[in-house]
Amino acid sequence: MVVLVNAAPAPALDHWQAIDRLRLRLSQAGVQVEQRDCGQRGLQGLYHQASDTIVICRAHREPAAVWNTLAHEATHRMQACRGGAITDPRHHRAMAAAVGQRDPTDLRSLNLYPAHQQLSELEARYTARLAPDQVIQLFERYCGRSLSTPSPHPFPRTAER
Repeated sequence: MVVLVNAAPAPALDHWQAIDRLRLRLSQAGVQVEQRDCGQRGLQGLYHQASDTIVICRAHREPAAVWNTLAHEATHRMQACRGGAITDPRHHRAMAAAVGQRDPTDLRSLNLYPAHQQLSELEARYTARLAPDQVIQLFERYCGRSLSTPSPHPFPRTAER
């Protein structure tokens, strides 16, 4: 389970370096990472479990936003590897509070998702705000070499952000 830590944004270090590190780790685990134009307004990225593909939409203007979306979608891959939630239910309220404190509209937008997707989205939004090393450690924990194949799970096959 994820240990609750301060969900501060990734330090202002080289976001491109963090993006490259996570993208390399995803590729090593068999995840295809693509960048493309996404026609759906507001769509920033998605994880398609059936093809084990993360798509990062060309809607981002800053590397920090690219990092956030890649880490968010990588979280959905972690959930697929684990076969469900990656966090301890005792921490969900604190995670929601941290997300809401950072961006109240981000927390409110969870209500736009069906109830069965809200926890996976909360986890992804929270995890995307962790430091890059923490995100990569979590990916290793849930999708390390021996666990790199996602398990079947009732999460929807496409998790969009």
